[in-house]
Amino acid sequence: MSGGCPSRPDIAPDMVRRWDLARETEAVGCPFVAASKLHDGPDIFFNLSDDLRNVDGGSWIVTRADLQREVLQKSELFSSRGISGFSAILGESWPLMPVELDAPDHMRYRKLINPLFSPRRMDEIEAGVRESAIELIEAVRHRGGCEFMTAYARELPVNVFLRLMGLPLAEVDTFRKWEDEMMHSDDVAVRAGAAHALKAYLLDIIGRRRAEPTDDLISHLVTATLDDRPLDDDAVLGLCFFLYIAGLDTVAATLSFIFATLAEQPDLQNRLRSTPAEIPEAVEELIRAFGTVVTSRYLTEDTVFHGVAMRKGDRVITPLGVASRDPAEYEDANTLNIDRLSTRNISFGAGPHRCIGSHLARREITLTLEEWLARIPEFRLAPNGKPVPNVVTVWGHDTLQLEW
Repeated sequence: MSGGCPSRPDIAPDMVRRWDLARETEAVGCPFVAASKLHDGPDIFFNLSDDLRNVDGGSWIVTRADLQREVLQKSELFSSRGISGFSAILGESWPLMPVELDAPDHMRYRKLINPLFSPRRMDEIEAGVRESAIELIEAVRHRGGCEFMTAYARELPVNVFLRLMGLPLAEVDTFRKWEDEMMHSDDVAVRAGAAHALKAYLLDIIGRRRAEPTDDLISHLVTATLDDRPLDDDAVLGLCFFLYIAGLDTVAATLSFIFATLAEQPDLQNRLRSTPAEIPEAVEELIRAFGTVVTSRYLTEDTVFHGVAMRKGDRVITPLGVASRDPAEYEDANTLNIDRLSTRNISFGAGPHRCIGSHLARREITLTLEEWLARIPEFRLAPNGKPVPNVVTVWGHDTLQLEW
């Protein structure tokens, strides 16, 4: 506990903490186990640490699954505007669309892209996703091991994004490099450089698709209308930028925890290998257990939320990995149990901004497990290869060395 917050005398000292997830994770080896300690209370606290995307001297942290759902569902009180800050890196102010829009604008734009991520659309692209998965697995199959993150986990989502966008697969190295620099670099200049390069690339493609539409996602956007008017370039750019950022790091991070777990639990690994029909249900429990995303909102007005007085403009953090291990929500929440009867989860968020790519993420994870376990023999962590989690924004392993 802290002795209080000098800049916020309105907050009682017993509501203030200096909680450092990175340090806690280092102590126990797993961010989810470290985060679950927050359920000892309080359910809402003001955090002074630099961790968990804290800004401006502190943020509120909400730990319980039911309270996080409430925050994420009440967009009129908890606003999404400006939460990512990606356009600010460029010195600009266009929003990532639709994630940085509130009602009613959010749903108007979301309706434009909902059909592109429906279960039916996932059925249509499944063969291509499976083809990419098999190609990546076959590239390492006979090596006896690999660094999983670079060989597979970060490669597959980029391949899928390029297929959706109708962009050449030959660009995979460039897009992966931009993603790594924007999401993982500590150097602001490097992040800005990658963002500028991606923006220029996307604007060029947007211009080409306006001149000659095809049947890809960008063409869908440039030919779509909203209130009987075509979308302008900023709107299309915001949508494309969001789909790129949202779809790459999250899937890779989730795969990193899944494969680290399977490497350490050979019985579970071999059960899924011998009974692949169980994989889809197992994926639901794996997603439940590994909520990798840290989301946030800004208060639109002074309020009292479950007895806690908050000010307009305060940042409210909802780390989904904390809620995914809430014992009030799940029995033995820290136990991975693929026979769990209920796998209702908050790992994709909740409310109007719930992850639009949830069906795609499920499909990528399911196909990965099906093809990997069918082609790779029993695998394990390499000696001295204990993975070290990165817990900034999206929780995941930077490297994961496997051998078989």
